[in-house]
Amino acid sequence: MSNMYRASFAALVLTIAPLAFAANAVKAEPITLDGIIHADSDDTLAFTPDGNTVFFDRSEGSHKTVMVSHRTNGHWSQPRSASFSGQWFDQDPVVAPDGSYLLFNSDRPVRPGDKRLTQNYFGGVTAPGANLWRVDRTADGWGRPVWLGPTINNDPFIDFPSIAGDGTLYFQRWNAAGKAMQFWRSASKHGEYQTPERVLLGDPAQSLHDPAIARDQSFIVFDYGKVKGGLGRLSIAFREGDRWGEVIDMGAALNEDLPWGPHLAPDGHTLYVTGRSGIGRVSLDPWLDAHRRVKP
Repeated sequence: MSNMYRASFAALVLTIAPLAFAANAVKAEPITLDGIIHADSDDTLAFTPDGNTVFFDRSEGSHKTVMVSHRTNGHWSQPRSASFSGQWFDQDPVVAPDGSYLLFNSDRPVRPGDKRLTQNYFGGVTAPGANLWRVDRTADGWGRPVWLGPTINNDPFIDFPSIAGDGTLYFQRWNAAGKAMQFWRSASKHGEYQTPERVLLGDPAQSLHDPAIARDQSFIVFDYGKVKGGLGRLSIAFREGDRWGEVIDMGAALNEDLPWGPHLAPDGHTLYVTGRSGIGRVSLDPWLDAHRRVKP
């Protein structure tokens, strides 16, 4: 073996090794936040930038409510219904990176007197619909929910918002023609959302669920495809210029719990996911470090 070949082989091993570690070794660390989180009913943790307030949704039968808890002196308070939730099927809260507003999806009527939203893309079974709503932070807490408008809410199922640092919005929408869930992206300019564009990511025939976009939009974590008993496999993709790179499966150890609903923590490299056994916390450092090492 020539010295040049040995050097090339060694470089290849150094490139593959961190990727193999990231794909096979990492598991989610179970968390309960002082026991306030219930494994059988709660999911999608979303923290304010200071980490001292957490929103999540709680299932009670066929109903869902956005809950809120506050950390004081290192301990989390008993959760209560958020001021803007409780009557409708509300879920998937996410706090803007600067903490100035919160988005969530709900089946609540768009206008007074309207019927609540419904959708039936799952085999013709009628289920709660979803549009995105915004709640602004005020001096006294949180304001009243405001419908995000027809540019974004152009379907009875617009779900799972994720917010980049510049206000760009990512969300998921059912494509009946392709029979798959897809991601869409809408830039925010002068406070107005622009016409959404489909996110070209992975195989268009595969469903994409639950986007968690990095603040600088350099990577995105999501569920990809479908598996028995779950939405898909937790995966990550990195931005490569003006397009997304290949979908990277995050490994058997992490996916054995069938995780869904990823949300990034305010630090930008910690992920919260919900699985069959409850909510867990995952450091993305192995994947981010591996990407830095292989990036040209």
